[in-house]
This record gives sequence, structure tokens and C-alpha cells, in this order.
Amino acid sequence: MVESIVERLPSFISVHSPSIDTVALAAFQARFHSEEVCADYLINQKWPDGFICSRCSHTTASRIHTRRLPLLECGHCHYQASPTVDTIMESSSTDLRKWFTAMFLVSSTDSGINAIRLKALIQVTYKTAWLMLRKIRQSITQAEDAVKLTGEVYIDCGRCSPPLTIPSYNKLDQFPVLVGTTIDVFDQVSYVKIQMVPESHYDNARVLSKGIDSFTDKHIVSEAAVTRTIGTSTKRTAMRGYPIFQKARKWMQMTYHGLGQAHLQHYWNEYCWRFNTKLRHAPLFESMLRLCTTTPSTTYAKLVVAS
Repeated sequence: MVESIVERLPSFISVHSPSIDTVALAAFQARFHSEEVCADYLINQKWPDGFICSRCSHTTASRIHTRRLPLLECGHCHYQASPTVDTIMESSSTDLRKWFTAMFLVSSTDSGINAIRLKALIQVTYKTAWLMLRKIRQSITQAEDAVKLTGEVYIDCGRCSPPLTIPSYNKLDQFPVLVGTTIDVFDQVSYVKIQMVPESHYDNARVLSKGIDSFTDKHIVSEAAVTRTIGTSTKRTAMRGYPIFQKARKWMQMTYHGLGQAHLQHYWNEYCWRFNTKLRHAPLFESMLRLCTTTPSTTYAKLVVAS
């Protein structure tokens, strides 16, 4: 039952995510205690300055409560707007509290969460749990892709091998990823990106120049001062991004126990999003909610094809 989700959270987290911020957990439980509260939050996020009809731009509306979620009916053209339209929850029959719980666990637990654990916690099918997490990660990927590294930037290389990947993908050799970091005026990392390298851009785990050029064009602004450690004698301990890559790789190995190549980029993005959000001292859960409520939904069929 939906009502038991928050009651199961403390025991679940004590086993699977003991490092979670208990203050954040308590705040989550107190704040989003009902479907009505979750719906009100979505409405406030969608229309922070008051209702504006997407059809006729009228600014008055009345609430309709005949469905599971309230609708706002425009006072002029009578268009009925749902608070989940243009969010990852659009057309979903899953309760909002379950969606919010999934977002909380992805954003606020250092260990993350996989579909099997989410399925057990919020009592949905594996397919539903997988789809929810996939949509959340898709919104993260879109947000991360929109940001380019600026200023002083370092490009390092990391390598992966089983058990990070499932046996069906393993091609005996390791495969590389590129790690880009922005360094601030205090000589500290202020933003990080970890990106898969297409197979055509590396040879025997060695990144080719076209792979580095492609990463630079897509993820770094043209005015940045770029330092590449790839192909140099720089020790891994001296690379700015390599320690972050090591922690991300260990996180994936411990949480997911084997991922195919098609899925890996979304998990790198999830780790980087959480890392970068912490660097900005932004509230993780609030940032995740804003992200997911401003990202249009994608169908299951499209997500499966993309995977």
C-alpha cells in the first residue's frame, strides 16, 4: 500500500543505504505525506507565478477533482491541464508518492538504488521500477549534456573491465572512458563529466585523437584552457579527474553488479550529477524534483530502443 512506503523507508535505508542523511529522510517523510501534497507541489512547480493556460494564455482556472490527480480547467477555453504534463510522470498510473520516493532515493542516497530494490520498497512490478529509474536517469542525462566545461579544464582517461559490465558485452579487453574536470580559482574541481568513448574512437583501450577531439567539441567550450593527460607520463595520482572516476566505478560495481555498454553512460551521468550538485551546495532532492518536473516523459518503447 502507498501508505506504508514511508514506514518502510527507515528499515530499508538502514540495510541498503546506512550513510543517508536521516534529517533529509525525516524532512521527506513529513513533507510528502500524501498524494494531495505531491500534486500541490507539482502544480506550484509547473505554474510558480500562477496558472497560465498553454492554449490561450488565460490566467484563471478552477480545480477538477474527479480523477486520481487534480486537473486545472482554464476559465476561458476550458482546456484541462494536468500537473504531470511535460514531466517524467506524464501518463503514468503510478502514485506520485512512489515517484517522489524513487527520486528521493536516487538523489539522496550515496549508494543509489537499483530496480530490484525499488520494486520491493514501493511495491511495483520490476518493469515499472526499471522504467521509473530509467526516466529519472534520462532527465539527468539531458541536464548533464546541456552543460559544457569552462575555464581551466583537464581531460583524463580511465579504464573499465568486468565485473562493471555484463559478460555478453565483454570483449576481453578493457574499454576507456574520458573524464573532464573544470578547475576553479582555488585549484579545486568544480564540475566533472565522465563519458563513454565510442568503439570507433579507441584501439585496445587507447583513446584515439578523434575520440579526444569529439569529447572536446561536445563537452567543452571553445574558449577553455584544456590540458590533456592522455598519452603523457602523468601519474594517475596526479590526474585531476581520475580519483573521481575511481569512486564512480566502485559505486557502480557495488550498487549494480554488472551493466551493459548501452546503459553505462546513464549511470556515469547519475554519479556526476550527484557529485556536481553537491559541489554547488544545492539541495539534492529539491534539485532532482525540479529536474524531473521539467523534463518531458519518454515512452517505454523509446527507452528500450535507446538502451
